[in-house]
Amino acid sequence: MGKLQIEESIGEWSKILKVDAVLLGQGVPERPDRVAPTPCVSRELTQHAFTVYCRTYVAYVVHCFQVAASYHLHRRCRPTSSTSTPMSTELRRRHVANGVDKRDESDKASPKPANGTLAKKRRGSTSNAEKILFKIPVILFYTFWFIFGILVLRKTQNAIAAVRYVKRHGHTVAQEIIENSREFDDLIHMLDEEFTKPPAFLLLNQYALNMTYNFLCNTASLPGVHERLIFVTLDTVARDELRKTWPNIRQFHWPTPSLYKPFSFAEGPYQTIYLLRANLAVSLLRKGKSFWMMQQDTFWRKNLFELGFEDDMSYDAIFDQLGVDETSMRTNWVNGANFFIRANNDTIKFFERLSDKLAHWYTPDMGVMIHQCHTWGRPRCAYLPYELAHSWEWMYSEQKNPPYIMQLDCETDGGSKLMQLGKFGFHFVDNNGTCDHEKVRQARERMEAGKIEVRRNFPSWGRLQFKAYWYIVEYILWTPYIGPLLKPYLPLVGYILMITV
Repeated sequence: MGKLQIEESIGEWSKILKVDAVLLGQGVPERPDRVAPTPCVSRELTQHAFTVYCRTYVAYVVHCFQVAASYHLHRRCRPTSSTSTPMSTELRRRHVANGVDKRDESDKASPKPANGTLAKKRRGSTSNAEKILFKIPVILFYTFWFIFGILVLRKTQNAIAAVRYVKRHGHTVAQEIIENSREFDDLIHMLDEEFTKPPAFLLLNQYALNMTYNFLCNTASLPGVHERLIFVTLDTVARDELRKTWPNIRQFHWPTPSLYKPFSFAEGPYQTIYLLRANLAVSLLRKGKSFWMMQQDTFWRKNLFELGFEDDMSYDAIFDQLGVDETSMRTNWVNGANFFIRANNDTIKFFERLSDKLAHWYTPDMGVMIHQCHTWGRPRCAYLPYELAHSWEWMYSEQKNPPYIMQLDCETDGGSKLMQLGKFGFHFVDNNGTCDHEKVRQARERMEAGKIEVRRNFPSWGRLQFKAYWYIVEYILWTPYIGPLLKPYLPLVGYILMITV
């Protein structure tokens, strides 16, 4: 059956190739009335080709299973006769009859003891056990590669869908659209009139409102933090609800229909929102505005703005970083959640190139920033020390030297992020929507004492995946000669390598 499916799939592939040849103008007789064809393939043809490819792969794997099964069946049923000379039907019948007579006579003359029978049974059971043990590795081998292939096909399909989504909706967040809008002019006027320090931008749609309220409750007791924040609201629900609950928080309203729905890690809308962030950064830098970019899934133990990073002229951009401490192989890898950018020509080029890559590549924005910081001479990239900014990995370390801020990301499902934070004691909004400042105080005390409970809480599926991938990355970067060469480039293929996400 598998072989027949493979042959049918090959026939489908030949049809696709013929259609490709026509679309590309190959093998088609010249006609004077014919317009030169455009060298592209329709979306329907691409989807059909991908479907045929998946069907061919599955049929091939099924065929391999059938071949393996028939091979083992042949081994089990193969005759064990010591003679290789073919015997006629009559001779085989006589041979069997003589053997039965001889066994009967020998049993009558000297019956075998019961121990011999038991030994034969033991040998038979041992032989069956060996056969089973031999089959298990083979079955596991085929199963592993079958699952691996399915995950690769799934990741390929998700990557194609994400890139198409960005290309389809990228114009709604383009730099030209932002810079020529009335809303952006109002934003620049507000920055000129009301801000003496660089603002901090956070992106928000209606499905991140609860996380935003949690962040605002966390930072409400820190003087001067709310005055530096500007939320980029992506839909009217987010704009109106935030204005009603926190009327003093500033907003830059940029309605984006492609971001109205909830989304998760590495999906098309996820890429689009980071393309918007990169284009907004370019627009601000062209106006000479330095800024912070931040995320709501960050717990603030102390006020990061009090440290005066904006006044240090030894760098053009300073990022939070991945890794546990300075000994980690991932140190100086941009995390991309909280960072400060100073406006100059070098940072403009940095984010222009970032925007171009996000618009066409299936790659994380932090991967592009890592590559450019490590391979470009300018801008000058610096990194926030682990004692000041850390990721969720701090909770799984010895919990010493608590940072000022800790980013609590690493959930592949955006809808479950706040629920996971609540398990660790970082949920600060009561059921009636008011802030529980006592919970904020207790969370800070637990963090300072290094007593955040993580052992009793089983990690989520998203966190388990990230821990496994970071473990693999640490060993890859640790490899002599190869690791240092791969360090600037490995993050670019992060989405592709994470086949389970």
